[in-house]
Amino acid sequence: ARARHADSLYEAAGEELAKRAPVDVLAKADSQILAEIVDRHVEKRQRRIQELAVVTSNGKLLIYDTATGSSLRTVEAHNSSIACVAYSFDSSMIATASDDCTARLWNTDTYTCLYTLQYDAIVWAVAF
Repeated sequence: ARARHADSLYEAAGEELAKRAPVDVLAKADSQILAEIVDRHVEKRQRRIQELAVVTSNGKLLIYDTATGSSLRTVEAHNSSIACVAYSFDSSMIATASDDCTARLWNTDTYTCLYTLQYDAIVWAVAF
């Protein structure tokens, strides 16, 4: 199992790190050292995989850390119930659909609304 984690670190940190730190060194490193390597070399977007978006009947978009279960952010996203939520392929955006007849696109770094599509009926679904 440790070798697989070391391989993941190599991939995330890139070729330069792989040249400097052989697999056996990383496999024997303590968790704090490995966490520091990941923090320095893994792109923020790759770490975002741990987020879960939940929508509510009162128009809130809730973001949770799936590893810890802790709440990361609450966004007042819509004026009515949100019917659907979807992450973009690279997790850089979230789309929401609502009973308030809008679909909205959100930036996942800032959770600001990038675009609002107004429709003449309830928007039931969104997808990327």
